[in-house]
Amino acid sequence: QPPAFAVTVSEAVRVTDGRYYVPFAITNTGGRIARMVQVTAELNIDGANDETGEQQIDFLSGHETKAGSFVFTHDPQEGDLVVRVASYRLP
Repeated sequence: QPPAFAVTVSEAVRVTDGRYYVPFAITNTGGRIARMVQVTAELNIDGANDETGEQQIDFLSGHETKAGSFVFTHDPQEGDLVVRVASYRLP
């Protein structure tokens, strides 16, 4: 099976030094290895500048899960947060 991805965002946002840390996990639900998996996050809040973030997962085997966090200056619960896989490479 080719790579396919499921991204989940945790409700447990941590606030440290005025920054909002949003944990996420990505799973390769396919059977084939993916490299350079790019995960993006976009936070849209009315009346504020949009914030974006990007993570790059170097290597993700089939059915493997890795985790990370996006960091924002605004509270993501006050806006619309979209986290998705933007691209990947085959080995």
